[in-house]
Amino acid sequence: MKYDPKDAIPHIVHDYAYLIASGTDTQRPHPHPFNHYAERTFLVHYRTMAEFFAGKRDVRAEHFTRGAFRPSLGTWKGWEPHIQSHLMHLTAGRMRMKSRRVWHGNTNKPMLQEFRAAWNEFLAEVKDDLRPIFDQEIDKQRNDFKCYEL
Repeated sequence: MKYDPKDAIPHIVHDYAYLIASGTDTQRPHPHPFNHYAERTFLVHYRTMAEFFAGKRDVRAEHFTRGAFRPSLGTWKGWEPHIQSHLMHLTAGRMRMKSRRVWHGNTNKPMLQEFRAAWNEFLAEVKDDLRPIFDQEIDKQRNDFKCYEL
């Protein structure tokens, strides 16, 4: 680990807050194009947090928890290849009929529920010396997201 975990906490909580807010907005009857903005924001932050939980980057959940932490994000896992191809680049893979899945957005709700459960598990495992910092950062975000349940 080449960073101080305390310095990463505001960034982790920032992405958590935007994931929750945008995921909540995907469940509200917003017109196009706002619904599209909300969904893309949700999916980008979901991917970030899924990678954080899975230890795919240099900032990993296990750096903040008392032990190994790998929550099951089964809904994400089932959709990840499809979502990755749509979020990352314009590629020919997006147009291949046999690999193309239809996305109606109805998976946003179970993904949000799944993430909330994983986040609660994560917070329950956070090291004692880091927990107050997480709580402080979450409280800061609550001030900016008063209409959301962070």
